[in-house]
Amino acid sequence: MMPTRKVWSSALAAVTLASAVLAGCSGGNEDTKEGAGGGTSSSGQEAVIRVWGPHDFMKGDESPGQQMVKIFNEKNKGKIRVEMKYMPWAEYNTAIQAAVTSNDLPDIFNMPQNIDFQQVVASKWIRPLDGLVTDTWKKQFYAGAFSEGVNVIGGKTYTWPIFGPVMNQLLYYNKDVLKNAGLDPEKPPKTWDELRSMAKTVTDKGKGDIFGVVFAMAENGYATNTVTGFASGIQTLDANINGFNYKTGSYTYDSKSISDSVKFLLDLKKDGSILPSSYNLKHPEAGALFGQGKAAFLFDGRWRMWLIKRDTPDAKFGMAALPTPKGEPMIMHHTLASNGGFMVSANTKHPEAVGKFIEEGLASELFYERFMKSGVALSPIEKLNADKSKYPYPEYEAFVKLHQEVLRLRPDPAVRNPEAVKVLAEIGGMGQPKIKPSFNEILQAIITGAEKDPDGALKQYNEKMTKGFKEGLEKVKQSGAKVDSGDFVFPNWDPMKDFTDKDYEALKK
Repeated sequence: MMPTRKVWSSALAAVTLASAVLAGCSGGNEDTKEGAGGGTSSSGQEAVIRVWGPHDFMKGDESPGQQMVKIFNEKNKGKIRVEMKYMPWAEYNTAIQAAVTSNDLPDIFNMPQNIDFQQVVASKWIRPLDGLVTDTWKKQFYAGAFSEGVNVIGGKTYTWPIFGPVMNQLLYYNKDVLKNAGLDPEKPPKTWDELRSMAKTVTDKGKGDIFGVVFAMAENGYATNTVTGFASGIQTLDANINGFNYKTGSYTYDSKSISDSVKFLLDLKKDGSILPSSYNLKHPEAGALFGQGKAAFLFDGRWRMWLIKRDTPDAKFGMAALPTPKGEPMIMHHTLASNGGFMVSANTKHPEAVGKFIEEGLASELFYERFMKSGVALSPIEKLNADKSKYPYPEYEAFVKLHQEVLRLRPDPAVRNPEAVKVLAEIGGMGQPKIKPSFNEILQAIITGAEKDPDGALKQYNEKMTKGFKEGLEKVKQSGAKVDSGDFVFPNWDPMKDFTDKDYEALKK
């Protein structure tokens, strides 16, 4: 499961949305208020519901999604039959484009990539969930899972978060490798110096076969996540979240926290502690080498846990927060509300059956219990995450604890002002994938030695990102959107604490 996604080009997104309008998708059921819990179609025949998505939990007969569908179909035999189809992202995006153009969207489908969600709503090719599901269903999710401007537009709810809290960078450590190097396998490093020392010890004793560290430098986004992850642990009021400071509303790629994190990786390289093939590795290869005992430490996201268990089931490993310079508590940030989940077609012929499937199948304990047992991630249902009987293996308990200790809610410009979403759609998100070379490419050049002036390269990249944001903001404002740079500034935010509804309200005073 990938931490970053390949995105549609702006041109493709524009074509898709234009096609939706021309196809007249607004002729759907938006104002229909069927009660949740319905069954067969209006004709009394079996309602067939098509569900499309790009997630691994839908792939294969033994996947959590397909297991859930099988149980749901058996329970509702003769009334509702769900057909769930998995496609990888590239294929999926193209298929949805074609479905929109032909006005033949599946009943339930995942939000395509890099599209303005508000424009999708305005184009009326999806309908709200209101009237299809109950308030009780909505209340099962974490507080903050539904936010106006994100997945709620004009008071109507259009999607729900698929995943619970997500850490995009952890420290994985191979216990057997540490033990064989004479190190304590139950005491992972807490400081940068400890990590550097332990990695060098493993490398020295590995004699060219086993190294201290491995991570996927050839995969877009992985080196980025590692550097910004380490930078998150430097408590310098940078409030650095993936290269952006939400306290000041400015990019931080030229900050001391980013610079120091890059230099720390260069120190690991200087020590010879990075497995040499890391420079050419994609994430599955890096994870496999770690699981096979070729490195003591792996920098990767929450998705790596279940893949290690699947691909190298005999590996003995642990998980910890990334070390910080002096052992300070690591704090990372996330948002719960998301508009990247499943949506309902405005033209579905079976709204009652769709509502029943969402409430009792796709977004229910029936699915998420299996989802958790696969070890993919935390669920968006808090009580399930707290139930240890649902944990698939001992490592999962440490996984849950890490998320509880490390993650804090960050401010979201879209919650403060829904019009801010238009800026994000214009620039492709705060990461601005249109700007080249990418941050990941710059990091690759720095770490391999091709770039001789790291701080200069980081400063130049920061200037490009700042310019791209300003130009995107200005373009959106000229189109009539009521948004300004101040919507991306949250001076009352303490990065060590959750940013709550009260904090948003305080900004209005």
